[in-house]
Amino acid sequence: MDTCTALHKYTGIEDEPPVDAGAPFDRGDIILRSADNVDFHFHKLLLSLASSFFSNMFSLPQPGSFDDAADRTKHGLPIIPVTEKSVVLRKLLSFCSPVYDTDVPVLENLDIVMSVLDAADKYDMKRVGIFIVRMIAAPRFLEKEPMRVFAIACRYRSEAETLEAARYMLRFAVWEPAYVSELDFISGSDFQRLVKYHASCGQAMTQLARLWSTYPLPSLDCKFCRKKGVSRLSLKEYQDSVVEALRIRPSVESLLNPEWIDSMVKRAGSCFGCRRESTEDVC
Repeated sequence: MDTCTALHKYTGIEDEPPVDAGAPFDRGDIILRSADNVDFHFHKLLLSLASSFFSNMFSLPQPGSFDDAADRTKHGLPIIPVTEKSVVLRKLLSFCSPVYDTDVPVLENLDIVMSVLDAADKYDMKRVGIFIVRMIAAPRFLEKEPMRVFAIACRYRSEAETLEAARYMLRFAVWEPAYVSELDFISGSDFQRLVKYHASCGQAMTQLARLWSTYPLPSLDCKFCRKKGVSRLSLKEYQDSVVEALRIRPSVESLLNPEWIDSMVKRAGSCFGCRRESTEDVC
């Protein structure tokens, strides 16, 4: 049993006949067969330009008698079986197309991002990998999974995206983000730099009080509150609360957090009138 046949048996693609991927992967001088038995026609030249792995492969002497090996050819074109599934291979080859600069392939989620990045790394497609990593700092990824974005950008040494993700992480306390598997691919020193950056930004927030002038709080001119003996929130209490909130989560988003605003409102007064005035001032 040759290597190609063994790979077919291992991936199970001999159980079902291969299907064509369709346009735009219906033309070329080579066929890449995915792990789920989808055939992608592509051009050797484009693969060689995008990947040193394939460039080296195509520069080697090719086995003869392709026409006599049905499992190695299709319509006279050589077949290269790969271990990636069609959904990943379609994205990867799209990035190798000369039109991807104007028609960028959609990466729906970070699982797809990682699968395509792993394939690009495997086939030594450096330019494709760099381009994909630059895409992960999009708000739709950062807002949903900032720690994963940080770890991926850090793993691929993309400085701008790593810093952008680290800045986004300031919205959280350093202990809040949950573990993600991508952290296994970065070093302890990489993670320590994130913690140190977070701590430095938090410490800088403690200097705010020195820069503040007087910020008057809403007057709690409420007979009910005065009768109940509710004292108004002092300027120092307000400033200390702001500094503490920003020390833990050094981002302006911390002061827009409904929980923090609610705590300020409750301390400012007990009746609806006071709470409404205080909410308007804080917001």
